[in-house]
Amino acid sequence: MKLKLFYPDYDCSILGIPNALLRHYGVKTDIAPLPLLEKALKHNHKNVILIILDGMGIDMLQHNLPFFSFLRRHIKKRISSVFPPTTTAATTTFYSGLPPVAHGWLGWSPYFKDLGLVVELFTNKNFYTGQDIPQNVTQKMSYTHIFEKIKNTNPTVQTTEVFPAFIRPGGVSSFDESCQRIKAQTKKPGSQFIIAYWTDPDSTSHKFGPYSPNIKQVLKNLNSKIKQLCAALDDSLVIITADHGHIQNKKDIFLNDYPDLMDCLAAPLSLDMRAQAIFLKPEKETTFLSLFNRYLAQDFMLIKSQTALNMNLFGVGPAHPYAKDFLGDYLLISTSEKSLAQRFPNDCHKYLPGAHYGLTNREMLVPLILIEKNPHF
Repeated sequence: MKLKLFYPDYDCSILGIPNALLRHYGVKTDIAPLPLLEKALKHNHKNVILIILDGMGIDMLQHNLPFFSFLRRHIKKRISSVFPPTTTAATTTFYSGLPPVAHGWLGWSPYFKDLGLVVELFTNKNFYTGQDIPQNVTQKMSYTHIFEKIKNTNPTVQTTEVFPAFIRPGGVSSFDESCQRIKAQTKKPGSQFIIAYWTDPDSTSHKFGPYSPNIKQVLKNLNSKIKQLCAALDDSLVIITADHGHIQNKKDIFLNDYPDLMDCLAAPLSLDMRAQAIFLKPEKETTFLSLFNRYLAQDFMLIKSQTALNMNLFGVGPAHPYAKDFLGDYLLISTSEKSLAQRFPNDCHKYLPGAHYGLTNREMLVPLILIEKNPHF
């Protein structure tokens, strides 16, 4: 069954959050800020805190928290994620202020033609085997962090990251500790800009699904901890949002079950299970299109990769040198509650009940939550 599609709206998306922050701290940017956030920032709070809760889309919030909960009461606007709605693309947008087309982090596991490998960008491992890759591919994907841009223009601003310990050395081991770190930093003198990232509800949704009792408990806890944090703050603007939403993944379809389709491929499937980059043997394009319509069209859509770039699916601006390479010939995008995968001998495939990266409104729509403490009107 095809679901309601939602294409990214870059005029009202998470891309407007870092660009509002950059402008607030005096950094020139040609990308438009989110007007609601720009207005709130004009109150010149001593502390500006951006909390990114991985995977906490509008749909998940509505299904798991009551309307009168702290987080839902403070939603100011529903905004779009970027495409693809996944952590690699979206958090890099938060940290760079750039759309995916420009920063190039287009998926969890893109195909590097020069290596002939599908690589997990965050782990620098072979996606299909889990083996370490000797060459550090992330060096090819460098960008300037918004902290560096702010420091170059406004060196008096204190910039702080609060991340889980397994991502950043010296990081936190719980969301409660994250809130404690944020609170302590706001008590320090001078202007404070804090980015705090937490892996839930995404990690729990991947294990149990976005509508599970486990997710309800996770969101209840996040709601309570953030309410307590905000009550303890003074002269602060708290911005809470997500990188993407989640959808219930009801089935993984394996391309291996269609050998005639597999025979058309020039490289393994890459990017993500709900939006795969398709690299075709040149002589097999007509055959592939016919077989796609026969086997997969009821659950997936097919877009020429150049068409996706032309329609600004990944945002507006000059393309990163790797962007076109990563997209292959076609994008095969899920329009249902199913995902597409490929089996390899000894691969690391795991079924995930909660998923994202597609073009449905459940995956694309996230909240803009704003809480102001003692603003300067």
